[in-house]
Amino acid sequence: MKQTFFLLMLLAASTLNAQHKLTIVVDGIEQTTGTLYAAVYDAENHMKKPVYRALSKVDKEEISMVLDNVAPGEYAVSIFHDENDNGKLDKGTYGIPVEKTSSSNNAKGTYGPPKFDDCKFTVEEDTVIYITLTSYEIAM
Repeated sequence: MKQTFFLLMLLAASTLNAQHKLTIVVDGIEQTTGTLYAAVYDAENHMKKPVYRALSKVDKEEISMVLDNVAPGEYAVSIFHDENDNGKLDKGTYGIPVEKTSSSNNAKGTYGPPKFDDCKFTVEEDTVIYITLTSYEIAM
């Protein structure tokens, strides 16, 4: 009886600490140069400090980035294509990005990045999300 209880507790503990694979599939890539950067945030650290990061050299029009050992929870992804490979997101007038960017759920922000609730998704098992890069345009 004690052994059965111990085994059940051990199984429950291992399930609580289960880690999953998050695959981020990115399309909308026009220039097959540079580097793709992805930052994964939880609600507490949204757009401040990523809890996971990934990067990939861009050599085709669709890139899959895989993160292993992602804990179950709610997350949001912010991504940008560093086309000129200078290690940063280039911005133009009014701080608007001149390189392509996007977020999970292809959420768009108003006067800044999208809110966490607009781009959140849940990881409870191995998860695949799809993101399309977009350019910002200023209407005149």
